[in-house]
Amino acid sequence: MGIKRFFKNKIKDYQFIKNRRKLTINLQNLDFFKNHQFNFQTEGNPEVTIIISTVNDLKLLLNGLYQIEKYDRHISKEIIVLYNGDIDEAHGYLEKTEAIFVSDTKDSTVTNVNNAIKKGKGKFIYLLESHALVQENYLSTLLNVFEIRDNVGAVGSKLVSTEHNIVAAGNLVFKDSEISPIGQSESIDSPEFNYLRKVDFCEGSLLFHKKNKNGSINLLSESFSSLYFAKADFCLKMKNDEQLDTYYHPLSEIISFDNLYKAENDGDKKIFFDHWNSNIIKTKYSDNPKISCENHYRKPNFLFLEENMPKPDQDSGSRRFFEIVKILQKNGHRIILAVKHFDESTDHHYVKFFNGIGVEVCVDYVTTKDKIVKVEHQVLNALSYVDVIWIFRPIGFDHWYQLIKEKLNGQKIIYDMVDLHYLRMERENNYIDVITNERKKEIAFFKKKEYAGMNISDAVISISDEEMDTVSANGVRKDKIFTVSNIHKPVDYVPLSFSKREGLLFIGGYNHLPNIDAVKFLHDQIMPLVWAKNSKIKIFILGPDFPEDLKQKYHSDKFQILGYQKTVDFWFENARVFVAPLRYGAGVKGKIGQALEFKLPVITTGIGAEGMSLEDEKTALISDENPQNFADKILELYDNESLWQTLHENSLLPLSKFSIETQEDNIKKMLTYLGF
Repeated sequence: MGIKRFFKNKIKDYQFIKNRRKLTINLQNLDFFKNHQFNFQTEGNPEVTIIISTVNDLKLLLNGLYQIEKYDRHISKEIIVLYNGDIDEAHGYLEKTEAIFVSDTKDSTVTNVNNAIKKGKGKFIYLLESHALVQENYLSTLLNVFEIRDNVGAVGSKLVSTEHNIVAAGNLVFKDSEISPIGQSESIDSPEFNYLRKVDFCEGSLLFHKKNKNGSINLLSESFSSLYFAKADFCLKMKNDEQLDTYYHPLSEIISFDNLYKAENDGDKKIFFDHWNSNIIKTKYSDNPKISCENHYRKPNFLFLEENMPKPDQDSGSRRFFEIVKILQKNGHRIILAVKHFDESTDHHYVKFFNGIGVEVCVDYVTTKDKIVKVEHQVLNALSYVDVIWIFRPIGFDHWYQLIKEKLNGQKIIYDMVDLHYLRMERENNYIDVITNERKKEIAFFKKKEYAGMNISDAVISISDEEMDTVSANGVRKDKIFTVSNIHKPVDYVPLSFSKREGLLFIGGYNHLPNIDAVKFLHDQIMPLVWAKNSKIKIFILGPDFPEDLKQKYHSDKFQILGYQKTVDFWFENARVFVAPLRYGAGVKGKIGQALEFKLPVITTGIGAEGMSLEDEKTALISDENPQNFADKILELYDNESLWQTLHENSLLPLSKFSIETQEDNIKKMLTYLGF
């Protein structure tokens, strides 16, 4: 490493440490609240009742309410404050505020909380400890877990100290009378504590339904005097009696001004362990959180290694990745993800997305001792507890395998080809005037890397049976190749009729050269022939990363370059025909599968139809690569309602091979082959 690069990296590391994330702590004084009118959205039946318990510090209470007011304003809520300070003084600040109710605390803490639960009008109850400041999305993230997971009993937040370290990222209970706060004193951005996961209970905050499935009110056991043990007992009881899980959500963060949530009540501790030691607590205590959390996962654990951050809303390959993750999670497996190239400007959003669905994403972070832990170190550390290493694409395989090969200890390696890169490039040669020696070397390089990865690995994943046949014909053992393709399922909507639709549609990610070529082919050769006979037909081009120079050249009222769209449903629901004039490429075409999901009739080429099980004039129109022939098919289908209706009605037939059930079965066969 040169001296300039050395110092450049040192400066970069210094800035990274200096900018370590910290939560905002700005406490207002009491004078501020003399003139502040709290304004909460009020309804007769609020979605959430927030119960703030054992409050004796008026300044912290008012600041806590101020934070609650600031964030997740769209969620209707009422607040019940169990105040054991000067209640008249508290009323003086809050008496004009709707949706906040201050209650005196005459009984025990748990009894007071139960009384508040009974009084609350919310569908959900949110127990919030005193001395706590909520942060952005503190409540919406918790509520979302009830939408994305089955059998959810309760969800809790990440508890953070005023020094910006973790107090608790959920809690685990062990047979030998130990309760462990996960991640205590670790960095708030440590990836191993930053993903949605099952825990035994959560301290600091807890969200749950007011009523259980039988319609009875969910109450804490008044055998306990402390909320700590009462909440632990409550969560274990839901798991034992109703098979409902408790989750910890890292994106719901709460600053605690009282970090002493320790189980110091010997009477409560004895009651708790006398009961639960003889019931469901099985595992001995371990101070390794990775090992301790294994109670909530099923073997094998997976380490996913990619080149770039998957972006499920932007490209077909990432959408497939997301569906594979969901299948593995459905079957109880743990997933860790690392990527070779991380873009600070665009990828953090997707880190949060995957964290929010329960994937541990390795990113560089700063420890509480101001040390940077790089992704590569986290990957090597993960080898101590993962069982399967699933590596994507040839360059990704080469990079990651070189890093881990000396540290492997019995893990099974899967090579996921995604598509055959060298085959796509060989097909592209048909549209390049001069095939240089450099290009020939590049194709040979990819082919060598791809087959090296396949031969090294214990199992190989192809995206289609056609590609399985191609690589097995080139010497890869067929018994270790498994097809795990895209996943497509019909979209539940009422389709518009033929006459109410208009325009052609094409969608793709434009970092992928076959899609750029398809747009050029459309604009330069196909659409002029279409417009010569029907000048009113418009085409809409969707998808991210479209080159700006081409947009300036091609965009017009009839040829609209619309770029990335947060949701594409409107276009699939309103277009009359989907066109995919792909002249080269490999693998299956997610864009065509997506059109079939919406029952939108498709016109494509033989390359586009490859691996899709399409039948010409039955489930799609398949053209050769002659622009006149493709244009004629557009004109025919655009005006022929009978043909359009036939393709529309048959669109779902090819999707059976792309069902969740089919891909899940193929993954299970692969895992059985690998010995799991």
